[in-house]
Amino acid sequence: MPTGAGALSVTTDPASGRALVATRTDATVTVVDPHKGTVVKTVTTGANPNHVTTAHRLAYVVEKSGSGPEGQDALRRFPVGR
Repeated sequence: MPTGAGALSVTTDPASGRALVATRTDATVTVVDPHKGTVVKTVTTGANPNHVTTAHRLAYVVEKSGSGPEGQDALRRFPVGR
């Protein structure tokens, strides 16, 4: 199943069983239900999502964008879902 251009990092959410794929080129994270073989949702992130991890049904994405006020990278959080 397609997840977007530049897939760089993948993780699973133990609570939901879903897989999450950070796609650097598309600046998205794709949430996949591996049991159904379907894309659940695609979340737009900031530039250059580099790493994704999960905890307690939340996804945390490191954006290597340098877009903070002093050139910092960013951390984005969103719910994985059921």
